Amino acid sequence: MLPENIQVLQKGDASGNGMVVRFRLPSGLEILALPTENFYGGEWDLGPTWNYLVCSNEPFLVDTGKFDMGGKLLSMMAFAGFSENDLKRIVISHGHEDHDGGLFEIARTTGATVKAHWIYERLIRPYPETAPNEEKSVFPASCWHCFMPASFSDRHCRVYHRERGMLEIKVLEDDHDRIDEYTTTFHLPGHSPDALAIFLGEESVLVGDTVLPDITPMPTQEKFFHQVERILHPNGGKGRMVYGLKTYIRSLKKLDQHTRQMPNLLVLPAHRLYYNNRWNDIHLEERIDQIIGHHIRRCGDIMEIVGKGNPKTAGEIALAHFEPHLLKGMGMAMAENEVLSHCELLMGAGDLRLDTDSRFTPTGESRFESAIATLEPE
Repeated sequence: MLPENIQVLQKGDASGNGMVVRFRLPSGLEILALPTENFYGGEWDLGPTWNYLVCSNEPFLVDTGKFDMGGKLLSMMAFAGFSENDLKRIVISHGHEDHDGGLFEIARTTGATVKAHWIYERLIRPYPETAPNEEKSVFPASCWHCFMPASFSDRHCRVYHRERGMLEIKVLEDDHDRIDEYTTTFHLPGHSPDALAIFLGEESVLVGDTVLPDITPMPTQEKFFHQVERILHPNGGKGRMVYGLKTYIRSLKKLDQHTRQMPNLLVLPAHRLYYNNRWNDIHLEERIDQIIGHHIRRCGDIMEIVGKGNPKTAGEIALAHFEPHLLKGMGMAMAENEVLSHCELLMGAGDLRLDTDSRFTPTGESRFESAIATLEPE
């Protein structure tokens, strides 16, 4: 839970942009919260990316904002009295551009060691001979499934991917790997296959995008796994599923189970920590229940939409489900991704089938709630 006295070193706007904040844990460990701008246009506003500088004996930074925010983040650190020469490590919560976009600039400037989950290290590299098509051959495996248009990729991604692919990564394993003697990691895939939570003892957890206030993180699709399975498991071994809505819900349950005996845990998310001129305190058990409930309701809404008449495509379901203003610009592509991740779960439960013309048809069953309820933490 948020401390009563949050030390705001620099005020920002209503969404938190421009703020510099210090948290002090009961042990005396300090965390600097450094939000960097994260707006691409449209109506899907997450608020800034909250990056965290953990001021331990060997200070480390968790996340680096989106591409072109590295210098801004270093300036914020300097404002708080922290020298770039003091930064020893950078830890990436997951490989999305609004979290590791500034990584190359900060790593090059500070010489800090970069640590991330081993899946991150695999997916940031290009594999031209394995790519699904020629267009994707110049992009790393993490982007083979990207649903953004080429115009977006050309504007935001090419330099970012080239620089990121040049980095040396010290890999972290799935769970309980150590950043230092006080700090451990926890693998929570689903929103991203490489997603980590970073535990500072039992005092605080930096959850990245896995649990957010106000909004629900976008789940991936299970079909993405099959595009990169040979990259993740080059020797032919079949690893566990690290994509999809079912995987994400399992990760939420895993996090809930792990933290039940940590009632005073300070939960620091990567978005919406401060938004609409207010702080958002996260109580993990309650918020996880809310997020799972949201996905149950969305599955129910999709079943109602496809049950009203003719079979429907993901795009048609998105048009019927989402408010029109959310579908502007790249919003439609994001909405279709959301719908498809839920339809995968519904098909797995036996409630939907996919016809040959990419339309979803109800089977007459309604098993998704029990299917979600019986998902076990992994």
